[in-house]
Amino acid sequence: MNVLELNLLFQHKVSTVERMEKKNWYIIHIKPAKEQVVKAQLSRIGIETFYPKIRVKKGKTEKVEPMFPLYMFAKFSLEKDFINVNYTRGVRRVVRFGENVPSVSEELIQSLKKISGGKLVKEETFKEGETVEIFEGPFRGFIGEVLKAKSGGERVIVLLKAAKI
Repeated sequence: MNVLELNLLFQHKVSTVERMEKKNWYIIHIKPAKEQVVKAQLSRIGIETFYPKIRVKKGKTEKVEPMFPLYMFAKFSLEKDFINVNYTRGVRRVVRFGENVPSVSEELIQSLKKISGGKLVKEETFKEGETVEIFEGPFRGFIGEVLKAKSGGERVIVLLKAAKI
C-alpha cells in the first residue's frame, strides 16, 4: 500500500466514524402514558429527548397537554443507536417511510421549545348554529355556519356559504 492508498483508507474510516457519531433529531412513536418511561430509558443510554407540551384553556380550567400526542423527539445517531431506540420499552417504533427515516432540523426543535415554553392556547368551543369565518387554509375568507360540533371540541362540521346573494 502506498501513502495515497493509506490516506484514502484513513479518510474513509474517519468519515464513517463521524457519520456514526453524528446525532440528529428523529420522531419516535410511543405507547400511551409511556412518556416518562421512554424518557428515562433513553436518558440512561445518553439520548436526549423532547416531548413538547402546551398549556390549553378549556372553559375555566387550564391544563397542560402534549403538542403531538404519542410522538416524541429523540436526538441520536441513526447508525449507532437506531436499534436501541426502536426497541426501548414504551416505544412503538421510530417513525420512518419504508427505509427512509426522516430527521427533524435543530431549528424546528428550537422553535417548538420556544412555543412549548408555557404559552396558553385557548381552545375554541363552537356551538351549533354559530356563524364562523375561516382565517387559514384553502377556504380562507369563507363564512359558514356550524352544523355539528364533534366530540372533544376538536372538530366541527361547517356549512360554507359559497355565494353571496
